[in-house]
Amino acid sequence: MVAAILAVAAALAYPNLGLFHVRDRSPIHWHESFHYFMGPKYLPELGYTRLYEATWVAGRELGAFAQIRQVRDLATYALRDVATLDAAAVRARFAPARWQAFKRDLRVFGPRINHWDALLVDHGYNDPPPRALALHVLVRWVPASAAALGVLTSLDYALMAIAFWAVRRAFGGLAASLAFAFLALSFFARFDFIGGSPLRWDWTAALLIGAAGLARGAGVVAGLGFGYAVLARVFPVLFLIPLVVSWAQGRLTGAREAALARCLATAAVLVTAVTLVLVAMPATRTLSEDFVAKIERHNRGVYSNHVGLGSLLVFHATPWVERPDGTVFVAHDAALAARPAPWVLPAAGALYFLLALPLMLRARPLESIMYAVPLVFVALSPAGYYYSFLVLLVLLAWRDGAADPLRLVAMALLAVVGAGGYALELASADMLPLFYNVSIQLGLFFVVWLGLEYVRLAARPTAEPAAVGD
Repeated sequence: MVAAILAVAAALAYPNLGLFHVRDRSPIHWHESFHYFMGPKYLPELGYTRLYEATWVAGRELGAFAQIRQVRDLATYALRDVATLDAAAVRARFAPARWQAFKRDLRVFGPRINHWDALLVDHGYNDPPPRALALHVLVRWVPASAAALGVLTSLDYALMAIAFWAVRRAFGGLAASLAFAFLALSFFARFDFIGGSPLRWDWTAALLIGAAGLARGAGVVAGLGFGYAVLARVFPVLFLIPLVVSWAQGRLTGAREAALARCLATAAVLVTAVTLVLVAMPATRTLSEDFVAKIERHNRGVYSNHVGLGSLLVFHATPWVERPDGTVFVAHDAALAARPAPWVLPAAGALYFLLALPLMLRARPLESIMYAVPLVFVALSPAGYYYSFLVLLVLLAWRDGAADPLRLVAMALLAVVGAGGYALELASADMLPLFYNVSIQLGLFFVVWLGLEYVRLAARPTAEPAAVGD
């Protein structure tokens, strides 16, 4: 009952207690929705590199953006003077009706975004092609409006409701309530960052459905969930590594699990089939090549809102400069120069894998996915809002409505890390020190968590661990 009450309270707290995005009291995140609506809707005309130049040209035709002198060239990530933009070439990529539709949609976003100068030097629309094309099909014929975006952004909440229905059936009410409360109160994946933006939670819902499916022995459902998460965000492929280890171990020992085999086979078939279709068709092959090139450029950059070992190393080695108002920044060139050598993060990821391998080999297949969570932190350093996957550390510790006492301690520590992030933000909302310190906190948590897992393993070397239930 207490956990259920906590989940309800967390659901109410998630949209900032009904204040939504506090600056404009809107349930729609207009900055993010601009990228995740206009980007996929006009994907054939814009690809991954022309969103900002088309927006500026259309805005000037509408009498706006006279004060904006630069936009980010998404093909190079360099800032580009708007005087160098070829308006005729931009318009030529659109059929006349589509150009008029683009301008009509821009009229909807225009007055609701008061920082166009900052938006047009952001980093564009970066969904992988499978998800971008799916979203394109969904929104291609949808005119932008507050009502339409309200419906689109509500799809995430429907998907998460379905996911947690599946989680409750598979793991029980206590585990589902605590996992939901953790996710809704998360410092990283909170409403301020991605709430009210079209389909930003779909891959998280897919991970949860995949976990629930595997817990119930539904290998095909699990594979579809995990496979979709990989197609939607790529990096969730790391969560399949422990499952592959478990599958290989079963093959060697003869203790094969049919559900696990079906899960991995389904995920592999789904990802491979979609990839082959994208490569086989000329238009989608070009789009995929553009995406790969853009992500390579993106990954060569450094970003203050990223969380992980790589980000931590960069900003630890870069001199911080204090502005007159007390906020800090780092020179971009200095941060680029401070990036670790290309071999460092792969080596760190391999080292972590070796440290966690004994734990993977002793864990149940579904449980073993937890050991991939720190691997994302060590090897990839994604943007902070992707850390919704931390919910796996809360959820996968449960079995038959019970969890090991040491894992309950770890859950409490993870909650403290989240609270610490909010506390740091109350002290200063300055992005660079906030995410730098949060990276330190999360890294220390993973060290302690891994230690607790080894203590748990040493305490019960052969028997199934005792558990604390509801």
